[in-house]
Amino acid sequence: MSSTKKKTQPTKPKRRSPITRAEGERRLISAATELIQTRPYSDVGVRDIAELADVNHGFVHTWFGSKNDLLLAVVRKQFEELADQVRMAEPGQPALNFYDPRVVSVVRLVLWLDLEGVDTGNLFKDMPILDALTARFISIEKIDPSIARAAAIQAISIGLGAGTFAPILGMESADDAVPIMDLWRHVVGLLSKYPPA
Repeated sequence: MSSTKKKTQPTKPKRRSPITRAEGERRLISAATELIQTRPYSDVGVRDIAELADVNHGFVHTWFGSKNDLLLAVVRKQFEELADQVRMAEPGQPALNFYDPRVVSVVRLVLWLDLEGVDTGNLFKDMPILDALTARFISIEKIDPSIARAAAIQAISIGLGAGTFAPILGMESADDAVPIMDLWRHVVGLLSKYPPA
């Protein structure tokens, strides 16, 4: 009998285990969030995101449509997390820290997407942060419900402007924004006592 050696087959790359769409989307959003914290948005590619998420890059297009649509999903997720922060803030304490790196990051991402020509208007139609702040102004600050949403829009505008453009405005740290936010808290107090006619 002759002995024959079995030829060894080259090993194939390990296949990713199947995941659900919900898990894949969660991984892609998480990976994109992580990558945009450390690199310019334009340098973060679909393949980079998919590799970090351990998801086939084709699913970015299948599940989201494009990289920019995935980044819109990142914005929505961060809005939800920030809304939770607003809901959990203690009365008398600021509901949001506009110097929080997550806040600065999401604002800059929205601005970048807008400059890229992405329709960002839908982000603000159903904005959980705005809803949470409006509810807080009504329940905690006792602002008349008819003006609470406008007051929340003003608060977000002031905070985002201060946080986003702090270097241009000469504000070096969160402490530099304290007088601005204290002034706004004073205005909120006045709105609760003297609602506009």
